Amino acid sequence: MSLRFVDASRQRPRRALTMIEITLAVGLLAAAILPVLTLTMRSTQQTYAMEQHIMASQFAAGILDRYLAMPFKVCADAIRRESYPQKVYETETFKDAIETGESFSEALQHTFRDFEYEVTVSEPSSAGERGEMFKITVTVSWPGNPGAPPARQFSLNAVKFNENP
Repeated sequence: MSLRFVDASRQRPRRALTMIEITLAVGLLAAAILPVLTLTMRSTQQTYAMEQHIMASQFAAGILDRYLAMPFKVCADAIRRESYPQKVYETETFKDAIETGESFSEALQHTFRDFEYEVTVSEPSSAGERGEMFKITVTVSWPGNPGAPPARQFSLNAVKFNENP
């Protein structure tokens, strides 16, 4: 059995990465990830905006249902007695929901802190229809960015008919 020794001088030296190669690799990685992060951020913003829109529509539907359930002669007077705009978190329904649980109430207050709503009544223009029906409009407004003045809004309309003319 013969032993062969390898000449160490003929072996290729191990090569390490240079700083330029590392910087270039990080730059390419950042350029590849940036569009994905931008898309994710836009998607998150759109989801948040849609969530606010849905909450505003649900709140407006609840307020409108409450007024539509009232008798005809009481409904318009009840709306006109209120002063608008009002903060959403100051409504009786909201206060009842807050009393159900501590963590739930904090989340509700945080979510609706900048939401305002207004309810208006419009009488028909023709004299023959007055006293038989009116239009109720519920408008919920909220800021696009927290702390800013209300810039977005959702309106819901319904016609209230006199059940007993």
